[in-house]
Amino acid sequence: MTVRTLFESNSFALDYYQREYTWTRHEVGTLIDDLSQRFLSQWNPLHDREEVGRYAPYFLGPYVYHESRGRTFLVDGQQRVTTLHLVLIYLRQLLIDQERWIDADELERLTYTARHGKRSFKVGSSEELSRARLLNSLVTDWNGLKGFTLPDNAHVSVRNLHDRSREIDGEFPEVLRGEALEPFVHWLLDRVCLVGIRALDQENGREIFVSMNDRGLRLSHVDLLKGHLFRRVGEQTREDLGGAWADMLARLTTAETDSPEANTPSAYVRSFLLAQYADLGEGSADAAEIGRAVHEWILRNDVQLGLGRPAEAQAFVQRLTNVSKRYCELLRACREFTPALAGVYFNGHNGIDNQFTLLLSVVSSEDSDEVFTRKCSMVASFLDLVYVRRSVNNLPVHRRDLDEIVHRLIPVLRMCRTTDDVATVLGRETSLIEHDFRELTSFGLRANNRRLVRYLLSRMTAHVQRACEGGEHEYEFLRGAREYEIEHIWANRFERHRSEVETTAEFYIRRNRLGALLLLPKSVNASFRDDPYDRKIEHYYAENRLAASLHPKSRLRNTPFTHYLRDSGLDKPFQPCPRFGVPEIERRQDLYRLLCEEIWNPARLGFRLPAIVLPPRVPEQSGARRHYGVEVVDLITHGLMAPNTKIFRTVRGEIHFATVEEDGTIRVEATGRPYHSLSAAGAAVAGTKACAGWDVWRVDRDGTALPLKRLREEAINRGLTSKP
Repeated sequence: MTVRTLFESNSFALDYYQREYTWTRHEVGTLIDDLSQRFLSQWNPLHDREEVGRYAPYFLGPYVYHESRGRTFLVDGQQRVTTLHLVLIYLRQLLIDQERWIDADELERLTYTARHGKRSFKVGSSEELSRARLLNSLVTDWNGLKGFTLPDNAHVSVRNLHDRSREIDGEFPEVLRGEALEPFVHWLLDRVCLVGIRALDQENGREIFVSMNDRGLRLSHVDLLKGHLFRRVGEQTREDLGGAWADMLARLTTAETDSPEANTPSAYVRSFLLAQYADLGEGSADAAEIGRAVHEWILRNDVQLGLGRPAEAQAFVQRLTNVSKRYCELLRACREFTPALAGVYFNGHNGIDNQFTLLLSVVSSEDSDEVFTRKCSMVASFLDLVYVRRSVNNLPVHRRDLDEIVHRLIPVLRMCRTTDDVATVLGRETSLIEHDFRELTSFGLRANNRRLVRYLLSRMTAHVQRACEGGEHEYEFLRGAREYEIEHIWANRFERHRSEVETTAEFYIRRNRLGALLLLPKSVNASFRDDPYDRKIEHYYAENRLAASLHPKSRLRNTPFTHYLRDSGLDKPFQPCPRFGVPEIERRQDLYRLLCEEIWNPARLGFRLPAIVLPPRVPEQSGARRHYGVEVVDLITHGLMAPNTKIFRTVRGEIHFATVEEDGTIRVEATGRPYHSLSAAGAAVAGTKACAGWDVWRVDRDGTALPLKRLREEAINRGLTSKP
């Protein structure tokens, strides 16, 4: 049955023997990635709904259920069905952002029913009050979770639902937030399907559940791989290798309970093969084949891998089992902050789980602990640098985007034998990155980047704290015992700033600029959030060094801080702010840019920059270009729009302007912030998560407000498409 039928026809409850909702960010990201790639491989903006209805379907697998008392009890498949339910609630919010009310109402009917003012959701137990409250908050205000606080004793399923709801927004691709959103929703509802297996009753359902989930009854890819490899080794060595293999599985299985994103034996073997053996060049199918079945890939490539003789097969097994020890060390560093491998922890915090494949490309079982740590620290720091630079420049940082970088780097890093080799390669790669921190001068908090802003503030706050006090503070501000949250220096009171800003729109732009934000403990922040600045600043003085630096007394009898200002050259940007208006926001914005440049300084991270400045790599084409065929820059290239043309859109009666620059960048006039797509720029000025950019942005043509979609249609009709 289709997803539409699944939720139209059923109201799902969970049976007593069902495990908790345990999907991690990795599984949710994989589902979204698989669905979006299948849809986008077929989508064309000129296709109507009937054509979308003929797109190739996607099969999500089976689920098992039994029916009782008018409800459908899920026996097996809770993880997928629950996640689909969460995704439908999220898609409804995006449709509301685009003012597509009919489609939003349709998703509303599929996610819950309402009677006497009370919602009854299609998945879950009505007895789980905290779950119902969470879902009610998501329906009301996905981004803000209005009126909902996660209870300290919340059920593990509710905690996971809460965390996944925070992460779905980060995993959802930007190209689907534009005009592709509505067709994607229809495809998801009508062309994505499952097979339902109906059990006769509850007991029969329990038997099926046990049978389908008894791992002892099925051989995994790793079991099959072991059988193939052990047939190749000499009989006299099998016993020793068998012990090493068993130890490897024990290590990985033990780690599995703590870090489920990347530590199953199968995940390790896939990462190992991709990192050290696979052909990742353009046109190669190795990555896809390894992801599908590692043992089959080994069978097809055993000659190239040198597994033809017993000694070679033995060496392969020894290398696989030995490197697994280092892999487990990296897993621990991902979940437990270790200063020497801080970058691994940061990447784990940001959900960059494909870091392990890149890290394993430089791991050798022959390296000392010091060499292993140094190599992996640099590689992890490079990924962190890429993530931050791309994010502050509004470039996508989904797994598939970082996969392109990871797969391109692996063959080069494989050849690195020493830490100097790694430092040289990463230095060259860093010099080729086109984007830096210059655009941070106009960066601010938006509806869909709260997690990133909190990360930047955490890193900057910890950096200044450490420079003054020593020690390591990153964990404290990211996940420490005191829960920290973003603090707006300007209270949400427009009337206090009428002399500096003319409109409410300008007020919120200024209030959300990065330079107007701090990181404070939640308990402290809640106690004075609406106070005027002259009261707040006294509270800031008692908090972390970055917040305290606003106070005029911050330098008095504060030798560690003044020494840091002298040594870093940041004395002027760190000037205290007795008052806090627009000029002070701009000065703090520049300070934060300088702090980011200091934190992510390539030399500080250990990279060896080339003596000769290399030309930056050719800018990548956006994901949108691959699907639209015509991008904004093509309108300029072919004379349909002049460089630096002003475009505009209306939001709640207020007109917002932007300039289309020569390279296709859309720079919003009010903030000076650049965006690489019309959808991203449109969502930013509206404060929403989704926007059909080609529809809402307009250009003046002889007194007529012409949607840019018309210019794109003209380009397509004239055969100016860049799509092959």
